[in-house]
Amino acid sequence: MTWKNTQRTLWMVFAIIGSLLGSSNLFAAEADKTKKPSVVVQNKTLPPNGKNGAPFSALESPGHTRFDFDNLTKLMEDHKTPLAAMAPDWLNVAIEHRTRYDVYDHGFTKSIPGFNDQIHQRTRFLFEVKNIIDPLKFTLELTDIRAPLANFGQDHNPTMADHFDFTQLHLGLHDKNFLGTGYAAKFEVGRFMMDLGEARLVGGHRWGTLSPAFDGLHFMMGNTDEKWSLRVFGARPVQRVTTSLNWNTPETYFSGAYVTNRDLRWANFDGYFLQLNESDNLRQRNLSTTGFRLFAKPAKGNMDYEIESMYQFGDTRNKSVFAHRHHGEVGYSFNTPMPLRALYLFDFASGDRDPDKNFDILYAKRRVEYGPTGMFGPFFPSNLMSPVGFRATLVPTPTVRLMMSHRAYWLADKRGAFVGSGLQDATGGAGGFLGHMLDVSLGWDPQWSYMKRMSFDFGYSHLFKGDYFDKVPFSPGMKDTNYGYTMVTFKF
Repeated sequence: MTWKNTQRTLWMVFAIIGSLLGSSNLFAAEADKTKKPSVVVQNKTLPPNGKNGAPFSALESPGHTRFDFDNLTKLMEDHKTPLAAMAPDWLNVAIEHRTRYDVYDHGFTKSIPGFNDQIHQRTRFLFEVKNIIDPLKFTLELTDIRAPLANFGQDHNPTMADHFDFTQLHLGLHDKNFLGTGYAAKFEVGRFMMDLGEARLVGGHRWGTLSPAFDGLHFMMGNTDEKWSLRVFGARPVQRVTTSLNWNTPETYFSGAYVTNRDLRWANFDGYFLQLNESDNLRQRNLSTTGFRLFAKPAKGNMDYEIESMYQFGDTRNKSVFAHRHHGEVGYSFNTPMPLRALYLFDFASGDRDPDKNFDILYAKRRVEYGPTGMFGPFFPSNLMSPVGFRATLVPTPTVRLMMSHRAYWLADKRGAFVGSGLQDATGGAGGFLGHMLDVSLGWDPQWSYMKRMSFDFGYSHLFKGDYFDKVPFSPGMKDTNYGYTMVTFKF
């Protein structure tokens, strides 16, 4: 597809959805609706005037940014979307559409050594039925994920496409005062999604193309933003199939417990234990993962930090595994008229000559620490070390956010695989220096007329390839990779 045809396709999509958003009846109804949301125990706070979401802030919590995190459910329950504002008291409804165009030259993998581009689309239909048989709530989410412009068979790859399927379908029992403790709780049965901590092991809808779902039981008590919370779950992971309905993976089980405490600003704590058992299916992983997270929330004129360590043991294909991953960051938020926050970043994920013994990222998200994912995403936190990294966030206005990061990367074990690339020198002769990457992004949330239903994101990344690419067998070449994207999201 030529660039002219690509432009025409994008403008047609934007025009069609924009015409739907222009209905004055929707906005009038929204202005009249002031209902309070039902109980939400995992809270991603929005201000009273939030439209696309909270105004951009340099004080994101450690590990994720507003730019990365999905907030459609919160917007819907606060009646900040026009369809939710029109709906009766017993119904919440919202629709989101996202279109992104990605392009890069001079690839970094064995299978795609040159140019690649893609148009990726994700459309979500989210419904909640409540207040009919209190305290029950029914949640349904239908998601359509497509790549109408794609190369190398990526339009049929289940990590890139999943045509119109259920990502949530569960019945929840909600209690504002569970067993008289004063804490809210919910118990869900069916298909659900999860965000655990900063999604370094499990994450839901975010920047990328893959949103893991699970069939099973899910209990949560408390609030992840204050005091304490407890989450316990047992489920089967849902296996994505591009053109037919998804179903859970036979004889594969994923369970765990996750606890948080927010009593001390300088010592917020998360602790967890996760268990994945695939028996003789898929990669035959039988892994236990335990870890902790300790952090201080950012505040103007103050330093903050985050430490997360994960330890993994068990077996993969009957091979004994012990692996570990560590993340650290130290930040400072400047007390300036234009909010500015700067971070130093450190990451290490163990590796081995045998790829089955690398640290397994389970169902993690990577955008914040490792740059844009989707069809790009050169770095996975597996057999990887990045001791030198920096990120800065500037918010010149509440509707504009600028981010720049720069990180250097090495293989943790130079005999091991460069995970995700198909490249490996088992002798270690290629060395371990992969290179360094500059990542720049701009987010814009206009707040007037129908434009307040739209969010725009633009980004550019440059991968300066290290000498590893000069020596590794089947190298895609030493030419640096330039990557760019344009993304627009509609919420109504």
